[in-house]
Amino acid sequence: MATAAWVDMYVDNISLTRNQDIWAETVRDNVFVSAYPLAMWFASSWWRLNHEPLPTQQPGHDWRMVHELGAANHGFVWPRVVFIPDGEAINVWAGASMTPEQSVQYLQALEVPRMITLSGFQQSVERFIHSVLARLDAKGLAGSNLAQLWALVQEDSAHPEALRRRKLEAELGFDPEECPEQALDAALVWGSQVGDAALSELAPAIAASGASPDLALIGQLASAGGIVGNPDISPDSIDHLDHGAPWERAIHDARALRHKMGNVSDPVPDRSLHDLLGMSSEAAANWSVPAGRSPVAVAIPLNDHQLKFVPRRRNPVGRRFELARFLGEYLRPSTHEARWLASTDLSTFRQKYQRAFAAEFLCPIDSLTSFLGGDFSSYAIEEAAAKFDVSEQTITNLLLNNGYIHQTWTEGMPYRMAA
Repeated sequence: MATAAWVDMYVDNISLTRNQDIWAETVRDNVFVSAYPLAMWFASSWWRLNHEPLPTQQPGHDWRMVHELGAANHGFVWPRVVFIPDGEAINVWAGASMTPEQSVQYLQALEVPRMITLSGFQQSVERFIHSVLARLDAKGLAGSNLAQLWALVQEDSAHPEALRRRKLEAELGFDPEECPEQALDAALVWGSQVGDAALSELAPAIAASGASPDLALIGQLASAGGIVGNPDISPDSIDHLDHGAPWERAIHDARALRHKMGNVSDPVPDRSLHDLLGMSSEAAANWSVPAGRSPVAVAIPLNDHQLKFVPRRRNPVGRRFELARFLGEYLRPSTHEARWLASTDLSTFRQKYQRAFAAEFLCPIDSLTSFLGGDFSSYAIEEAAAKFDVSEQTITNLLLNNGYIHQTWTEGMPYRMAA
């Protein structure tokens, strides 16, 4: 027990390790454990913990082992905490753990996930691992498995090509060097065509759908038919919010665009949406989605500032929302030239931004609540969906996200977990 210590873990000054020690009959913010297995878990999970987003379906055992703190195990009782990256931040979820037979019962739950910047999370974990390594050195235990593993992580982090491979492996759901090399090499080639930012959205979505990790689906999308548009606006057309959560930035940008259009509150006609994207309403109405279910939709740069939109939604309301998502993504400032735009079902920062932008742009929350007049019944929601030409799910999500209605079951966690 060379690394036995009182360990405490905080997010936004909230103790995630606040617990009741059943034997000692005390409540404290720290817990007596061995720091070594926790440091080993952080080090062994490093790449996926930082780069693998939450899948759209219930996550499997393999995913949970690298994102749930309880997997540190080694006979210790750990807090019920989940770390989920979204590309720009780490979202931290926590639930109370009150299993009767446990000697330690964790009391703290987070009603909503807390966001830590990716760099802030990495720096905190690095400091913790280095403190454990220093303790081992002081005890004459240098050269531990942790030291060797962390040296490999640091070596890969210092080399751009190795860093790129480790990151893409994680996005595809693989531990380091576990992805078949031929598939990984093929997937990396797509980065030069679609852009690294788009690849980080496409890779986990395609992998989560069960498709091949070589990302051959991207080639099918590149050669597919689509709707050609030549947007008459640019990211410089509006002032952007450059800080805050994705939905805060999205709402600001959607309202800024509506102000520029001179339509602050009324429903947006299809033709106005199509005009903003520079596409023909006739072409949009007549285009048919290819057979099969694609896990992603893309917009591919063509010559002369044109984009080829390849949507995946078949019904008109879904297609309309998807095009609004592309509009938001197109307006996002970017340092990347000729980048692909990617729309998926994942909960990355960019996808959360897109959904929030499309919802506020097509159905402003102030206009929605004014229309509903305090009536949140299913009939009223159905009427609102028809008025703003969005799905009932979009209306429900807007009301949920703005606190007008509440979930009947949340458990405070991102997916259903065993007790």
